[in-house]
Amino acid sequence: MNTQPFFENQSNEWLPTNKAASYLGITANALRILVCRQRVQAFKLGSRLRFRICDLKCLLQKKEGGA
Repeated sequence: MNTQPFFENQSNEWLPTNKAASYLGITANALRILVCRQRVQAFKLGSRLRFRICDLKCLLQKKEGGA
C-alpha cells in the first residue's frame, strides 16, 4: 500500500515565481513580464502565481532553438 499523500508527487512539478525565475535564470519581474506577454503559462493559486516545470522546460527549449 502506498503511504505517500496523493499530492506529494505533484508538489515538485509546480514552482512559485521566485523559484521559476531562478530556474530560467531571470528575475521574478522578467518572468511576470513573460506571463503578461503570454510567452509562458502561469496558474493562480489564491493570489500567487505557480508555474509548471514542463512549461518552463519548453520555454528554455524554444530559447535554445532560437525561436
